[in-house]
Amino acid sequence: MKAGTFSDNAVQAYEGLSGDGLSAAQKKKLLAVVEVFVSRAKADVARTKMAEVSRHLADTYVTWAGGIADDSAFYVHVHSPVVWVEVDCQGPGPLTGAYGATQGGDPTQLHVHSVIRTPNGNDYGRELLRQHYLTSPHHNRS
Repeated sequence: MKAGTFSDNAVQAYEGLSGDGLSAAQKKKLLAVVEVFVSRAKADVARTKMAEVSRHLADTYVTWAGGIADDSAFYVHVHSPVVWVEVDCQGPGPLTGAYGATQGGDPTQLHVHSVIRTPNGNDYGRELLRQHYLTSPHHNRS
């Protein structure tokens, strides 16, 4: 994953298929993938975000790696100026015994990591306003 933990403001070049090059049916599927993640927010926030994603569909890129069978491991990355979604099937790691795999086994849909981010949005666990108050002289009241 490119945008996991400790990746605030990760910058990655756009790659993959451009939204401009997708058919209407493919665009609909792409938006449905993003909506799965965006819909976790409150309804009004989700609607606003999906409208924003839709406006930038021509600037959106999707990358797929892996199989296409129902049980295939895969990686998908959706990247636009307003949203970054990653889904990554991973090897069993410490969960080996949980589903009968062996340590170091192949990626599986039984161990999936996913993330939704705002590109260059400083959105991953940092308290930016608090950092500003603590480091900006005009907030120093001593």
